[in-house]
Parts: sequence; structure tokens; C-alpha cells
Amino acid sequence: MSFIGIITNKSNRIDLEYILKSKKIPETNIIILRPENIENIKNVKFDILIINYGIKFYDKIKDIIKNAKIILINIDIKFDRKIFENIETYVITYGFNNRATVMITSSEQDEVILDIQRYIKSVNNKYIENKVIKIFPQYSKKYIYEEVVGEILKILYG
Repeated sequence: MSFIGIITNKSNRIDLEYILKSKKIPETNIIILRPENIENIKNVKFDILIINYGIKFYDKIKDIIKNAKIILINIDIKFDRKIFENIETYVITYGFNNRATVMITSSEQDEVILDIQRYIKSVNNKYIENKVIKIFPQYSKKYIYEEVVGEILKILYG
């Protein structure tokens, strides 16, 4: 069984968990990381750590980042890049930024186009080539990042 850790805001937590379940990600334990529960989670080694919201507790999260196998980070959020210094964890970025590993190139009413701009490695160590993917979000555009995370996880576990 794998562990997915998620750093997100409270309002998106439930929606993100629901989207992940709807994408039929293999059986996982999803753990939401909050400043108040971080002390209890220090020894968990996440297969994937999702950073979908600004981190405000760097000193407490650094070891968790260092021990994660894969980190998915929303490149459009503000975060201190120093947190990734001296860390060899595999990082996949996503967002509207043209430097993202998985870039959102179009966000129309009923479809979103993702561009995998560089090879990415799956949890099974398979390489996914550069390609364009069209997804049809189940929710409003308000949850576009959560939909993108769900699609990336589907690819990583595929």
C-alpha cells in the first residue's frame, strides 16, 4: 500500500480527495499534512507528496520532503525554493507556468489540455514520454489544479 501526502488548503482538501478517488488511483492512504498534525507524521515515507498550496511550516516539513519518493508541486504557488536545496527527491512540477514539467496549455469550458514537456518517471520506474493530454474535468474550473493532480497521479500509477 502506498502513501500520498497532500499539502493543500482546507477548502480544497475534500474536493482533492474526491477527485483522486474518482480517477481510480490504486489503493492508497491519503494523508493531509497540516501544521498541527505534522509531528505525528514525521516517520511516514510518502510515495508521492503533493504540494498544492503554499508551505508555511518549512522547518517541520523538510524531512518529509527529503524522504518522499516523488514530489508533485504546483509551480504557480509561492514557495521558498530553498526547501528543495540538498534534496535528491524526484520533483514533478505542474501549472500554467511554461517551465512546469506538466504545463496546463489550455483551459476551456469543458476540456483542459496538458503538455508533458519532459520525460517523467512513474512509480514503477517506467518513463512517460513527452505528450499532450486532453482531460475533461468533472468539476468547475475552480478545481483545475486538483483535476490536474488527479490526472498526473493516474499517469504515474498507470
